[in-house]
Amino acid sequence: MRSRAQLEDRSRETPPRPLYDEDFALWVEEQVAALRAGDVAALDLQNLIEELEGLTRRDERALGSQLKRIMTHMLKQRYQPQRASRSWQDSIRNGRERIEDIVDQSPSLRRLLPDLMTRNYPRAVAQAASETRLSEDAFPDAPPFDLAEVLGEPASSGR
Repeated sequence: MRSRAQLEDRSRETPPRPLYDEDFALWVEEQVAALRAGDVAALDLQNLIEELEGLTRRDERALGSQLKRIMTHMLKQRYQPQRASRSWQDSIRNGRERIEDIVDQSPSLRRLLPDLMTRNYPRAVAQAASETRLSEDAFPDAPPFDLAEVLGEPASSGR
């Protein structure tokens, strides 16, 4: 059995884990209470900043995922039209709706869509190749559709 002195020495070696790591829900409650009370000194600023930044990253990941899903089905429709199904169309529609919901809530994220489309296109190609059993080389290196088409938006008059 350890002596009290040994336990005290050990407690000095390892600082206690912050509430953020031990009980996230309780940490959130405490942060909300501190904000409501205007008690800035009680805020866990570092973790609070990381959590706020994480909210935007979460939406970015969701947008990228939906773009990948839509582009995968659009590629499959374009390269194997004989296998096109209602489920592909439904998936495209659902992805577009999800993107619309996110962008309606955070309009500034719309500016990220072109880059997210470019970054997720190779993943869409890999998925489409796997599902169609076509070679990835069968698909173009760059998206054969523009962002408006992916989003199901009317074509601009400048085209």
